[in-house]
Amino acid sequence: MLFKGLYFLAALTLSGSALAATTTSLPPASTTASASGAIDTATGSATGNFTFKDKYPAANSVPVPKPEWVALLNTSAIAKAPVYSNNAGPKQSGSADPYCDWTFTLCTRPDDIVECPKGQWGITYDDGPTQFSPKLYDYLDSVGQKATLFMIGGQVLQYPDLVLRAFKAGHEIAIHTFSHSYLTTQSTESIVGELKWTEQAIFEVTGVHPKLFRPPYGDIDDRVRDIAKQLGFIPVIWNHDTDDWMLGEDTSFQADWIDANATAWVNEASNATVGGVSLEHDLYSGTVDAAIRILPILKKAYDVKPVGACAGMASVYKEGNVTVSASASSLAPSSTAGSSASASVVSNAGVNGAGSSSAGPVATASGANKQTVGLALTGLVAIAAAALF
Repeated sequence: MLFKGLYFLAALTLSGSALAATTTSLPPASTTASASGAIDTATGSATGNFTFKDKYPAANSVPVPKPEWVALLNTSAIAKAPVYSNNAGPKQSGSADPYCDWTFTLCTRPDDIVECPKGQWGITYDDGPTQFSPKLYDYLDSVGQKATLFMIGGQVLQYPDLVLRAFKAGHEIAIHTFSHSYLTTQSTESIVGELKWTEQAIFEVTGVHPKLFRPPYGDIDDRVRDIAKQLGFIPVIWNHDTDDWMLGEDTSFQADWIDANATAWVNEASNATVGGVSLEHDLYSGTVDAAIRILPILKKAYDVKPVGACAGMASVYKEGNVTVSASASSLAPSSTAGSSASASVVSNAGVNGAGSSSAGPVATASGANKQTVGLALTGLVAIAAAALF
């Protein structure tokens, strides 16, 4: 597999001011128990309503967990990796990575889902649901494609009808934290809140508790892994970054470079030893348009499916086998109000236990370049090299 790009393996520290400047900008979300749902794609206005029973933290804020959630942890079994913050000192550099920090060394553990088997491609979309999601959902429905949707808790509060629509359409609903913050900079309690509040919001809408979660920016180490595992979550990262997120970060970035990345991966498919898991977003209009363009490209060389399916999971929900109470065809279209009824489930397990190219940027096989955005260098940056693997 072609692995290109610059990865900073020098001593780094997360800067509070840098984080504030570079955290993904999301559409405003409701902070009340009653949230808007389906979106009129012609006007961008909310048309559906859903009332949450629980009292949630402010949308997209770092949430305080419920005490009973924290009580689920065996803190003595959690890695003692430091909590990184402003002036916390350098992170590990080079091969000195005792806590398997993916951001800086691309280190993974056996339970991490990073790739699919050869010939398969795990298609994922992050940061939704947003006002742009219905266009993506409409397209996926039209071509019969299922995907894994990593949803932000604050966005679930704003667009619950879109969550339900996606779930009933057969997409895998997964967790992308509540506030989209760097998890290695958060306390153990805050990480619990990030995961469990998002899980709770998704459960209220769909009736299921997701197993899969994706750490924002791929920012994960062994402390984050241990917390997540004890709560029954499985981390999903990626080995192919479309760079679509650059559309919201760099005005010089050209949308057709995303297509070039996908084309390069397809051209390399015959020599690839493993399949792919790609990083894409339904955050902006441009990222949705790019997703629609490149899916047919990827299908030329890969069997494209949700990441849980390519990982061979019997179920991506803690309940086990799930039976949806209504078909996708019975859902309201994206321009009208969606249903607010939850799905029925067949429960086989508990919900709290541990679960198991053209001119432009070169096609990248990993998103580490994304992780370095907004990080402050603390010392001389080591020379990063482009390499083949």
